[in-house]
Amino acid sequence: MTGTYEAPLPMLMMASLVRIDGAFVDVGANTGLYSVMAAVIAPGRPILAFEPLPLALAALRRNIAANDIRHAIAVHESALSDHSGKATLHIPDPSHGLIETSASLEADFKPRNRATTLLEVTVATLDSVDIPGPIGVIKVDIEGHEHAFLEGARATIARERPIVFIELLQGAPSHRIRHFVREMGYVDFRLRPDLAIHDGGEILYDPLAWNHALVPAERLLKFQEACQSCGLAMLRRFVPA
Repeated sequence: MTGTYEAPLPMLMMASLVRIDGAFVDVGANTGLYSVMAAVIAPGRPILAFEPLPLALAALRRNIAANDIRHAIAVHESALSDHSGKATLHIPDPSHGLIETSASLEADFKPRNRATTLLEVTVATLDSVDIPGPIGVIKVDIEGHEHAFLEGARATIARERPIVFIELLQGAPSHRIRHFVREMGYVDFRLRPDLAIHDGGEILYDPLAWNHALVPAERLLKFQEACQSCGLAMLRRFVPA
């Protein structure tokens, strides 16, 4: 309610969604914060939530029920990647007593000295999912596996041209995301609480901006409008070659 959680992502994502027609795709939906927000702020839009982790999935379903929006959100009990089939989900040690929601298909997304639980889950590509109508916004938060999701969504993103919000963790293969952005005609912005920063074609890890917006060139004005509505300045930096 105060706007401080993962700022500026929640408000900017919703401001983008209401300006662009199409479905909201929530990859790594977790306990459902963004799917619920999308259902409330953009009623009538198709919403697809993908979450393979059982504890998070159960909380997601409870939050959907608590908000009486079962009709609005299609829940998929699977992870999205660059292939279809089965894969191993790595779940950190849950001994802290809370619901552990930071699982990943990447084995090294957490320090190796932490105990992990291994769980076989179903994986698919976004390209293999039947989504009726256009897609306006995609959110991807899958703990270092974002590059693989993008490869498995290449045809869909090329066709639909959504704005894609992703998390970029330290050590993630940012060069693969950079190549994807360039090949697809997109522009990257790292999202600090008060700034959307374009780094001249680079994809940079920033501890103050772990969320990024990948924006198709033809939607830059819409994205600028969304930034302005959230009081977010836009900064263009040029990184030497």
